[in-house]
Amino acid sequence: MTMSKTAIVPRVLALISAVARTPLWVTVASTVAALSLVAVALTLYSEGTSLEGLDSGRMAFSFVVLLVLAFVLFTTPAISDRVRDLIGAKGVVDSLVIAFTVGGSLVVAAVPAGLWALLATGVDVAVWAPALGALAVEVIVVAVLVGVAFGTVARTGVATAIAYSAISSLIVLPLLALTTVAFMPGVEQRITVTSMDWPDDQNEIDPVTGYPLNPVCKSKNVQTQRFPQYNLVWAVAPTLPFTLVSEAVEPAMVEFTNDVFGSMTPTTSPVDLFSTLSIESRGMQLPVVEDFAYSECVALEETGQLYIDFYSGPQPQTVIDSTESGFGVGLVGQATISAAWIIGMLTVPRLRRRS
Repeated sequence: MTMSKTAIVPRVLALISAVARTPLWVTVASTVAALSLVAVALTLYSEGTSLEGLDSGRMAFSFVVLLVLAFVLFTTPAISDRVRDLIGAKGVVDSLVIAFTVGGSLVVAAVPAGLWALLATGVDVAVWAPALGALAVEVIVVAVLVGVAFGTVARTGVATAIAYSAISSLIVLPLLALTTVAFMPGVEQRITVTSMDWPDDQNEIDPVTGYPLNPVCKSKNVQTQRFPQYNLVWAVAPTLPFTLVSEAVEPAMVEFTNDVFGSMTPTTSPVDLFSTLSIESRGMQLPVVEDFAYSECVALEETGQLYIDFYSGPQPQTVIDSTESGFGVGLVGQATISAAWIIGMLTVPRLRRRS
């Protein structure tokens, strides 16, 4: 029986009821609810996130959203398959309703944990609103791919495999592009290190710091290393579902004090998982700095230390200030990949359902 052969509302309610009666859905939804609550509890009451300056609620909320997204991506096809077997659903419309219900219900299952995280520290609407909006977009993308697969492909096993392949391609294809660039020659970077000249006379050494009283840097050492040119393919990074959701939220850095070895040391870190993934993704927009210079004398004057901070990429705050969100680009990427799969499922004769 298809949607066209009965009243719309009763049919939709029957499909929703069928989802709720499916044992696999009950198991997965309960797991999402439980794991989300555990993640929030561990984050809010962790000693590492209770330091002054950190936002444990925002961190916990990012955990919940990305956890739910993982379950939506990797369990929707399996649950939809079980529901269809339970009620004998056929056609694209029935399949779409089932897939939307499954994905949406998994989000609902995590609502208690999400509210707990939001209310714990009063997370700003500018954080949770775009995150939930992006999560809803991912639910729609997954539901459409699963719905079209089960509604058009004749054999259920093949339909499930195609649905998983389509969803996995949203992850595998961007990673494949990034991996290809990582194995390419890349850009050679020259690092010039100007070292401090240590005096032979110990009277010229500061007894407190252990460094020369009048530091002089003359010795230069030039090193080279290569970095992948991710800026050539940066647009594929936000196509990844987890990155797309993260890029919907403006990243932020937070400075907090960390009592290490009895000294209060200022530390800067991304405020949550959204910011961590977003900064990594947006950092690919920037080209590699081909010439990098470091002077021990300058470092000693500015920081009181000689530690060599070799260039390993742009600093997080530089990334935030110099790049734009890749959410729109990622959305186009996902739409392109999804459209290719849908066109294939609708046009390949051997896959089409005969009804």
